[in-house]
Amino acid sequence: MRAFLTIAFILLAPSAIANTNNEVMKHCVQTTSDYNKAASCYFDWRQGKNAQELAELRDFLKHNPRYRFPGQSNNRCWGKPREMPFESSYIRVGPNGMEAGVNYKDTLPAGCYENAPWDNRDVEN
Repeated sequence: MRAFLTIAFILLAPSAIANTNNEVMKHCVQTTSDYNKAASCYFDWRQGKNAQELAELRDFLKHNPRYRFPGQSNNRCWGKPREMPFESSYIRVGPNGMEAGVNYKDTLPAGCYENAPWDNRDVEN
């Protein structure tokens, strides 16, 4: 049953958008007998619709800037300073050659390994 509903949604969702476009075009054609005016009527409506969608997208990206960059959509640490796992590093040059090493921290705070919420517009900072 679930698969049937998913397939039905996938098939009907684009037709709902097409039906809206068709209904607006039908209204514009019925309003005037001049096809140039009907086309102008439809494109005025479409321009307003596109402006709404663009405003929604800009608002989403304003609150979720990590979506502007590929591969960063689930990065909870976006925009936060990175915590390094070591305190210091060294390189020593001696009579037997070079020695390099790293001094690691004893503990690290809980990292940013959890998935971030899809949309931050609801989240309080």
